[in-house]
Formats: sequence, C-alpha cells, structure tokens
Amino acid sequence: MFPPTYTAAVDRLLDLADFERKSRAGEPPDFHLRRMERLLSRLGDPHLAVPTVHVAGSKGKGSTCALIASVLAAHGFRTGLYTSPHLHTFRERIRIDAEPVDPDGFATLVNDLWPHVEAVETEGGCGGVSVFELLTALAFVHFRRARAEIQVVEVGLGGRLDATNLVRPEVAVVTHISLDHTRILGRTLAKIAAEKAGIFKPRAAAVIGRQPPEARAVLQRAAANAGADFVDATESVRVLEEEPNGHGPQRIALGTPRGEYRLALPLLGQHQVDNAQTAVAALEALADRGFPLRTEAVETGVSRVDWPARVQLLPGTDPPVLVDGAHNDASAGALRRTLRRHFPDARHVVFVLAASRGHDFAATSRALSGAASAIVVTQTRHPRAVPAGQLAETLLADGLPVAAVTPDTPAALKAAARLARPGDLVVATGSLFLAAEVIEHVLDIEPELYPDLKRATPTPLTAAVTI
Repeated sequence: MFPPTYTAAVDRLLDLADFERKSRAGEPPDFHLRRMERLLSRLGDPHLAVPTVHVAGSKGKGSTCALIASVLAAHGFRTGLYTSPHLHTFRERIRIDAEPVDPDGFATLVNDLWPHVEAVETEGGCGGVSVFELLTALAFVHFRRARAEIQVVEVGLGGRLDATNLVRPEVAVVTHISLDHTRILGRTLAKIAAEKAGIFKPRAAAVIGRQPPEARAVLQRAAANAGADFVDATESVRVLEEEPNGHGPQRIALGTPRGEYRLALPLLGQHQVDNAQTAVAALEALADRGFPLRTEAVETGVSRVDWPARVQLLPGTDPPVLVDGAHNDASAGALRRTLRRHFPDARHVVFVLAASRGHDFAATSRALSGAASAIVVTQTRHPRAVPAGQLAETLLADGLPVAAVTPDTPAALKAAARLARPGDLVVATGSLFLAAEVIEHVLDIEPELYPDLKRATPTPLTAAVTI
C-alpha cells in the first residue's frame, strides 16, 4: 500500500487541471509558457541547474530517452530522467539513475512546491498550474536537490509550447515524426515538425532520427534558423550489422566517425534500432560538448536499458502475452513489422485492443488488421478511454475480425486466452494504458487508483459479439 502522505500528495496534485486525463477545453487549447516561466522563476530556475538532453518526437522519444539515460548512468554520471506518461505510479516519471523518486520524497516535493503553485494562480494573468506543469517542476527541483550531473527530459506534447521547453539543452533530439495529436499540432507532417523543432536552441546540437522527407526538410531549416548544429542520425551513425535474435536482445553494430559500437539491445523491433542510432548520435553530440564517451560504457548502458510495455513479452504466460503501447498507425505498423521480425513462429495473433480519445484508433486498428486472426475489444479504466462498444463498432464497420467485446482488461485477457490455440500469440495494444493494466494483472503489480479511475463506467457493448 502507498503511504498516506504520498496518497495525499497525489490527491493534491490531481486537484489541478489535468489535460492528460481529461479533454481540453477549446480546440486547439491555449498553450503558452508564461505560467511555467513564473513558477520556475519562483523556484530559482531549477531547470537551468543541470545540463540537459531534451527529446521530442511522435514515436520513440521515450525509448530514446531511456537509452541515453542508461548510457550516461553507465558512464558514472548521476542522471536524472523525466518521462511521461507513467505506467503504474506518478513516481516513475521522475528518476535518478533509473530509480523512481520514493513516495516520501514525492510528497515532500509536492508540499514544498504547493505555496508557489498557489502564488502563481493568485498573481493572476496566466491561469492555474496544471498537473503536467507541476510534475515538470517537481522533476527539475528533484534533480537539482539530488545533485544530478545531467538530466534527460522528454517532451510531453509537441515541443514549442510544451512545459519542458524552458530548458537550455546541450542536445535537442527529435525522433521519428508521424501524424498524431493533429487537432493540436497540425494536420500535416510539416506543421507537426515545426512544433517539434521548437525545442532547438542556439549553440545546441539538433539531432534528428529517421524522418519522412517533408518533416526532415522542416527540421533542418529550423535548426539553421535557431543557430543549432544539425545532426541527422541516419547519416552520422551507420548500421553495420544487425541480428534480430528471436525474443532475445537484438545484436547490432553501429559505426560512427568515432568508432564502432557492438550493442545487445533489449528493446525489440527495427524501430528500436533506429532509436539506438538516434541515441548514439545524441551521445556523440554530447561528447562534442565535453561529456566523455567510452565505447564500453555505451555498450553496457544499452544492454541494461529497461523500458517496459514496448514490445514486452510477459513472463509465465500461457498463451504467451506481449504488450505494446502502439497508438497510431505508424507505431501500429512498426509493431506488425516487429512481430514478423521477432515472432515468425507464431501461428496466429489474437489482439486485445483498447483506445484513448485524441488518437485515430480506426487508423491504428487498420494498420494491425492484416496480422490479426481475432480481435478482443476492451476499454481501460483511464478517463479518456474510448468505450469498448464504440471501438468495436468502428472495427466491424471496417471489416476487422472482432471476436469479443469485453468491459475491462481482465475479462479481455480471459477472452483472448479462450480464442488462442496452441502456438498462437496474444498481443495487447492500442493504448499504453492497456499495456500497463495487462502488466499489472499478469505480474500482480499494485496500481495507483485515482478517484476518476475507481468509478467504473458501464460501456455499451455490441451484443452480437459480446463474451
């Protein structure tokens, strides 16, 4: 059980505006940085106390952050890592050397910062601090107090107006860009790329991962306009060898002007090879700015990276259960390719699908459809979950093989187990929140149940396909 002081701190946190978990008012919302500037100024600008690697992107940004942070820790640097969203607890978002902030430490941070949160609102003119803004400030203060030597910071949404974008990074990274959050960021790759490129700063390295040509052109121009040093990871880091190695670590060799890295990459999929390229390019750019880089530490750090719910095969499951957070058509396509690459012996794939509002779940499902022998539709307990009945009706209209509609994750796993035959694989995807719930159910992990999660909402089910 979580200690009362921590629970009280989370309750206080969730009293703030929470745009991750609830629909935003206004289309698009009125994002700005004035409120965050005021809060951080009151705290003595903790975001500027620690050298920063700043990472944006449509997909792969969390994995890339985890890779960079793991390698920096392997070099002996006290490394802060700030990511979002979390799987099981808010504390996961704020880490030092891969260890989440402890419950009492989290509670202390919330209580210490709360008077400043109230002061920002009292002063007026820029609105109240949001949950994500306070979490971002908590991370910066924690890293400063813990005497972190470097911090790796993941953008929450977009880049230009994200709450994290007051840092002055040594290296700014943009991973692969695809169409996502289009109501907020724009409906073309060029517009989305321009928002992501807002993290490029003067004299920083601007490192980009593999990009569509339209996005790459925008990012290169933006780096030049910002006075940043442009680095295309696909050009500066070459893949010399790669071996998928079944369900085990991928064996890859990467070559750069500095030398060669022979990596055992625990994260599965060709897209994770791309993320490793991007991470190595970012680390070499950091080395150009005075941080030492040793080949053996790079190799050790990559081999130790732990980033769950991304093509993760759960232990002790029969039929075998794999989870992944694919939530748009690009990440769903990457998941399909990963299944072919690492699980070629699976006779059939039974998908468990859930979705969250704000993503094109129809496009995600279509991208997965060719790999599915059957689909079990469900919904997570997240307040932005798409009702299972609505999701099922969309899939059926597209001619997808919906075999069951279930009200929650445990019921969905039971239905998938009944549908699976020997040699089949169960894959739970469509939402990172679904992946988290499956992990909790299978591995008996206690989740944080916030008030809006405890109130179960009945879902309309399509009777013809309901189990």
